[in-house]
Amino acid sequence: MADGSRGTGSKAIGQPGVPWLDVQVLPGAASDWTSYTFGDGPGTTAPMAFAGFDGAHSCGDPGCKATAPIGSAWVSIMMHWAGSNTGDPLTGTTEGEVFAKLAPAASALFATVQKATTAQLDWPATPARTPSPEVEPCSSFLKAPALAHALGVPSIGAYASDAPLPNEIVSLESTALRHAGIVRCTAGTDGSARADFVLLTNNAAIVDRIAAGLAPDSGEHATQLPNQTGTETSVSNCSSDRTACDLWFTLGAEAIYVSSVSSDSKAVATAIIDQAR
Repeated sequence: MADGSRGTGSKAIGQPGVPWLDVQVLPGAASDWTSYTFGDGPGTTAPMAFAGFDGAHSCGDPGCKATAPIGSAWVSIMMHWAGSNTGDPLTGTTEGEVFAKLAPAASALFATVQKATTAQLDWPATPARTPSPEVEPCSSFLKAPALAHALGVPSIGAYASDAPLPNEIVSLESTALRHAGIVRCTAGTDGSARADFVLLTNNAAIVDRIAAGLAPDSGEHATQLPNQTGTETSVSNCSSDRTACDLWFTLGAEAIYVSSVSSDSKAVATAIIDQAR
């Protein structure tokens, strides 16, 4: 990171320091573009000018973002405030001042993507298996009783539908998941117990690449979970005093990501592996 902070997973969490930029480019998604940047309300398809291009821009926690459909791609650039989790990234400055400083970088990014060829924007494909319409994907990997046991509760509600809903927030991230055929599985109770896991079928190589790229002082570590076999592996920032954590693991040809804010991520991952074995 620009300020020397260390990241955990895809979200950088560091000490306050020099702001850093996060650039995302999703090829082939310009037609899906919305003006959504932050908050609980969905964006619209109505663009507004910024940095010489029609797009959208606003500030929220943890920074300020500009996004636009450029050529055939959905592009965003975000200025993060390292370590900020206060909900007010504009302390000591104004939104106008921030975007005045961000505009040159956004303009250069948008112009570069606009000039790029399809081949230059191409990224290694992550095709998932086509799911069977007769099989509920989340339950096929972890049935409700086993999930409830992993969460330490008597029972659990049904998995939330992964199908788009009216007025649903359509972000670059959610669009990327849909384009790749990735399924998000979320279930919980009326209380605080909740589990989220993401199925990336036929994509075990993603976790292998993460594991191979870990630095010695990384916040994540690679290991094997109980009942993983052969070259199967896991990568996580979990520890004995941090069970609500981010965990990626392989199961045969599959890659699965577990993110738990209320329970033991390892327990959820282990339950998925046990059901498969």
